[in-house]
Formats: sequence, structure tokens, C-alpha cells
Amino acid sequence: ELLMLPPFKFLADNTPGLIKVALRPPVCVDSVAGACATAVMDESGADLGVLDGTDIINEYSGQPKSTGLTDALEWSKEKGIEFYDWAKVEVPKAVDAVQKKVDEAKK
Repeated sequence: ELLMLPPFKFLADNTPGLIKVALRPPVCVDSVAGACATAVMDESGADLGVLDGTDIINEYSGQPKSTGLTDALEWSKEKGIEFYDWAKVEVPKAVDAVQKKVDEAKK
């Protein structure tokens, strides 16, 4: 998903050789197979052109857009909120326990 963002697409379009290849988003083998099968079975007679690039291959094969990065960010956000809610309760308890020990040690 990250490599499908516009800055990476721009870099991939404008860099030479293997750098260009490395910056292209990967295409799932199932998507390529699906696109090929769809192209072979297409009886509309329409000119398909070239099926090149992740977006076109996924669209033609019916594969959904990748969401790994978005899913990871959403998961991180949820876990961050859970941690914050936990810390709001547990940190004051820990501070109180340490303060008690310090006070007892002073006696």
C-alpha cells in the first residue's frame, strides 16, 4: 500500500533501472493469474491494451486494493488508545505504591 502512494509512484516513474523496479508495488501472483484468465476468456473483442502495473492488474482481475498499511495504522491507533486508558489507571497506582515505600523507608 505504501508503494502505491503518489510520491512513490512519481519516483518509480522517474528513476532508472532497478531502482524503478524496487519502487513499484508488488503484484500478487493470484492477481496476475486472474487478469490473464479474464483476458483470455474475454469475448467482448475489446482491445485490452497492456496489463502493466499493480492498479491495472488488480482492477482487471477483480482484486481489492491493498490495505495493509491502513490496517496497521488503525491497529496501532486502537492499541495506543487502549494503552493510554490502561496507563491512566495503572500509573497513578504505581506512583502511589512507590511513594508508600519511600514514606515507609523514611520512618
